[in-house]
Order: sequence, then C-alpha cells, then structure tokens
Amino acid sequence: MDARLPSVRHPHSFYDVFGVVAAAVAIMALVLMIRHGSIVRIEMVAFMAIVFLWAGWAIERILTESEEQSKRRQRPPWDQ
Repeated sequence: MDARLPSVRHPHSFYDVFGVVAAAVAIMALVLMIRHGSIVRIEMVAFMAIVFLWAGWAIERILTESEEQSKRRQRPPWDQ
C-alpha cells in the first residue's frame, strides 16, 4: 500500500482535501485552546476562510481532472 501526505498544490482526491481541512481544524482548535484573545479569534476566522476557499478550489480542480479523464476514456483509440 502506497501512503502519501495530502497534496496542497496538486490535490488528486477527496483524501487530500479532507486531510488538509482536518489538519487546519486541528491547528485552529489547538491555537484557540491556548490563546483566547479577540485578535487571535479574528486571525483564526481569516485562516479558516482561506482554508475553505482552498477546499473549494481543490474540489473544482479534482472534478475538472476527473471530467477530462472521463472524456479521454470515452473516445475510441483511433481518434487519439
């Protein structure tokens, strides 16, 4: 079994997106558990907004790549 770390630049599957979002939520929970200031909370909201924007981009990229692969598979071999 080939195990790899989640890819941030080139996500290929749901596990890449899930791994990055889960790590971000864990980091946010740890920071908020240690620090309680209002500035820290604002920073964490901005951090999570960036993470969720990245997740949307990553899902869109994965779906686009999947659609391209599906179209390539549907073409007959002599048209390639």
